[in-house]
Amino acid sequence: MIFVFSSSTVWGGQWHIGASLDCDDCHLQHASKQGQSLPGGPYTYLLLKDNINALCLSCHDGTNATAPDVQAPVDMYSSTSSQESAAGYFETVGIDNPHGHTLGVNMLVPLQNEGNSITLTCANCHAVHGNSNYRNLRYDPAGVGATITLEEGLDVFTQNNPANPPTVSGSIQAYERDNVGYKNDFSQWCASCHNQLATNSSSTPPAHFNAHPNNVAINEYAGSYHTDPTHWVLGTGEGFAGDTSSTMGIPRVPFLAPTASDYTTSKIAQSSNEVFCGSCHKAHGKDNKKSLLWPYLEGGNDYIAGCQQCHYK
Repeated sequence: MIFVFSSSTVWGGQWHIGASLDCDDCHLQHASKQGQSLPGGPYTYLLLKDNINALCLSCHDGTNATAPDVQAPVDMYSSTSSQESAAGYFETVGIDNPHGHTLGVNMLVPLQNEGNSITLTCANCHAVHGNSNYRNLRYDPAGVGATITLEEGLDVFTQNNPANPPTVSGSIQAYERDNVGYKNDFSQWCASCHNQLATNSSSTPPAHFNAHPNNVAINEYAGSYHTDPTHWVLGTGEGFAGDTSSTMGIPRVPFLAPTASDYTTSKIAQSSNEVFCGSCHKAHGKDNKKSLLWPYLEGGNDYIAGCQQCHYK
């Protein structure tokens, strides 16, 4: 079997697709490795490990410096300005994780009307053989017949793409938080499973909503006392990193930029920016409970820092 590597940048799902889809990353040809039987194998589909999570984490647990690390503790992004990855990280597989998504434990899907249970694997969210979505995110994560596209250069923008063959510096630059700018549709993807959040439940003004809305612009209700678009655009003071008043603040939370046309325009703070699931939560998890970007449930100086960025009071 011959594998051809290209030095060009990788598009589509950006990895495990096209020229970067290397069968021997995950499979053996004859249930042996270098002529030796695979301990515990052979495994289904001639996989290198006996389950999907173990297979994915065999590279993405920090042991492979050229692969983005998604399992705590994570330090590969410590040299970047954000010091964190775009999606965050998981805790130990097989243990209930209060800090984000739980891998390998059968449990009810939160915020879902049907109340289904699932044992979550990496393949529930990512297409293992790649697709055209950003980060190979599945078109139909809930298996309900949906086709949700989140395409690089259309719905999301990145400044640095991973190198092929992979490099340590290339992966750090590609997967760190500040490398990603968002335009639209991410809340729709999350709500495919968490469908209680699929629509914004209207209330009677001045409340406007019965719960925190998605895909609503910060200046949607200009003149109301709910948000402070000027504070958001300036990016200084209460809630923002570097604030010297009552809190130390956190970096500007991610946002949707509906009019963005490229990476640069997707990172411009405007009053028309929209909040989405990723404005408050990490996709994989974080050190704060509920995968929140700030310690709202833990307390401390920054417990309302993320709130203050939009709702300055």
